[in-house]
This record gives sequence, structure tokens and C-alpha cells, in this order.
Amino acid sequence: MLRGSLFLLVASMTAAKGNGKQVDSTQKNWPPMVHMWELTGNWIGNLENELKNSIQTMQKVLNQLLPMENKMLETLRSIDKQEKHMQEQSDILKNLHGHNSYLDPIMVIADAQQQVQLAGLHNLKELLQQLLDHHNSTLTSIQDSLQAASSNSSLRHQNQHHLLEILQELIHLVDQGPGAALLKFQDCEAIRRSGLSADGIYTILVPNVTEPKRVFCVMGTDGGAWTIVQRRENGTVNFDRNWEDYKQGFGDPDGEHWLGNEVVHQLTNITKYSLRVEMEDWEGNKFYANFGHFQLGSEEQFYRIFLDQYSGAAMYENHLILGNNNFSTYDSDHDVCTCNCAQAMTGGWWFDSCGASNLNGIYYPAGNHLHKIDGIRWHHSFEDPTYSLSSSRMMIRPLLS
Repeated sequence: MLRGSLFLLVASMTAAKGNGKQVDSTQKNWPPMVHMWELTGNWIGNLENELKNSIQTMQKVLNQLLPMENKMLETLRSIDKQEKHMQEQSDILKNLHGHNSYLDPIMVIADAQQQVQLAGLHNLKELLQQLLDHHNSTLTSIQDSLQAASSNSSLRHQNQHHLLEILQELIHLVDQGPGAALLKFQDCEAIRRSGLSADGIYTILVPNVTEPKRVFCVMGTDGGAWTIVQRRENGTVNFDRNWEDYKQGFGDPDGEHWLGNEVVHQLTNITKYSLRVEMEDWEGNKFYANFGHFQLGSEEQFYRIFLDQYSGAAMYENHLILGNNNFSTYDSDHDVCTCNCAQAMTGGWWFDSCGASNLNGIYYPAGNHLHKIDGIRWHHSFEDPTYSLSSSRMMIRPLLS
């Protein structure tokens, strides 16, 4: 929510600058940027103090409950001793019964009293055990909460640092005026060079694309920042889509998604990019393919993929698994097969004669992933060309100078 408010505020201030209006930092409705920075820092500091206070309160409660647990355990041990002693006395009375006719009635009464006392002790013991169980459950809950709070404190600190980085960058953009965001946020590598370093979702502005595009950025893989263009991981998104869906993109960048052929074409048409494909099978084996040069043609060229300078572990018998082919979907067939590969294999892909790969096929779960010609395929080994993978992601970045 804070991040959205920051973007809204900066967008409004930038628009005001673009209209030739001066933003008066003394106006009550628009605090100076330095005040905005201070307010944000105070807000984050207050959150941190609240979290610390909560942890301290839980720790105090925990410290008070631990002695109570010890006292209840001592009481239980004392009751056990009394119960054992009274049971021994009761056994003695039973053994004496019948040996003295004069004492027999007295022993019967004494034994009955002993049994009543034993029953009372037993009930008290059960009640105390229930209290102890509940007490232990409470202790466990508090300890789990403390552990989670400590973990969340570290994560929150990272998120707070990230928010401050974003705010600093937004202030810089406002100072530069309208158009600065377009220059700085064309892709994830541009975001990284601006000083932001956390993996996550960002918004980029791509030339010749009207709407801003939300993307997931991987900042630290192989020495640079990558823009994710495809991700498969759990089968929550249907990838058997038509041409228009693959053109515009679908899914959520925080999960399974396809960025969109038109966006990728526009990016790779103005800058030289490389492509990295990362995959994992159901046995936990990870492998990858790097292409030193990657470009998508225009829609008139059927978003044809252009690749060269291959390296990586995902090659089968020195044959490329992905070649320079046109993109096809079930309603727009541009492969070189007399059949419709997108219909047979499902999903949109750069099919040739249906080929050795299709990372946009049907997601098959573990145990049902073998011999699936229409699954998530990348024929990287001789074992099974129809093995359906557990995850994949495709990502691009500008060529490193």
C-alpha cells in the first residue's frame, strides 16, 4: 500500500511538472520531498518499534509462564508421591483384613476413606495434567510466534530497505521531470543500474507499447539483472491460449505467466539481448541453456525467434533443442509441419516439425509426468523425450558490454 501511494504521489508531482506547474513544497496537501522522506522513515521506524514491543511482550509472558510450568510439574510429582503412599496404605489394610475380627470394621471404614482420597487425588491429577497440557500448548504457540516474529523482523528490515531505495529512486525521477522513468525503467537491467537490487516485481515502460508492463526481475543471476518472460512452476495458469493472449501476455509476474510476444519483440528490436532458459525435473536436477543473442521478430514475421551463440547444459547429442522458428498457437499455425503442432502439443511455441521442446505445454504433476508428448518438454537427455518437467523460466537481459 505504501509503495502504491509513493508511485501515485510521484506520478502526480511529475505530471504537475510536465504541465509547467511548480509544486509548492509549502502547500499542506503536498509535503516537500525531504519531508516525505522523513515521514516514510518515521513510519518505518514506528513499524519496527511496534514489532520490537510485541516481541518483548511475548518474551515477558513466556518468562512468566515458564516458572508456572515448573510449579505445576512439581505439584504433579507431589501428587504422584501421595497417590503412591496412599495406595501402599490401602494395600496394607487389605492384607490385614480378616486377621482380626475386632479391627475388621475399622479397617473397612479406613479403606473406604483411603479410596475416596485416592479418587480425589486422581481427579486432581487429571485436572492438573489438562492445565499443564494447555499451558504447554500456550508456551509452544508463544515460542513459535517469537520465532516467526524474529524471522519476520529480518524480512521486514529487508523490505523496509527496499522501500527506502524505491522512494529515493522516485525522488530522483521527479527531480529529473517527465520522461525520466521511460529512460530508466525499460527493463530489469536498467532498474538494477539505477541502484535497486532486490528481486521482485517492477513496472517498466517499453517503447511503442502503450501500457506500462509489470515484470519480475531477477537481479543476481550470472552477473546481471534478468527480465522474466516465461515461468512455469505449479500448473495454476492455463498456457493453452490463442494468438492474441500470447501477443499481449497473461498470468501474474509473481507466479506463472507469459510476458507477451509484442513486449519482447519491442525490447529486442531496439537493444541486443541474450536469453537464459532455466529448468528443473522432478528428481531435483537443474539445467539451463544460454543463448548469447536473442531476438523476436515482429507480428508480421510471426514473432520468429532468432538465436545464436549457444552455451549451457541443455543440449541433446549436439543438436539444438530450440531453433530459429516462427511462433504458433492452435488458432495461428506457422510451423513447418503439415500438422498443427500447437494443437497436438498444446500451448504456443516456436515449433518446427513439432520438435524437441515446448515449455508451454500442459503442466503434469509428479507421478504423472512421464510419456507426455503434450507436457513441458525440453529434450535434454536420451532417457525420455516426452518427460514433462516440474518448472521452467525464460529470462532476457541486454548484452553485457
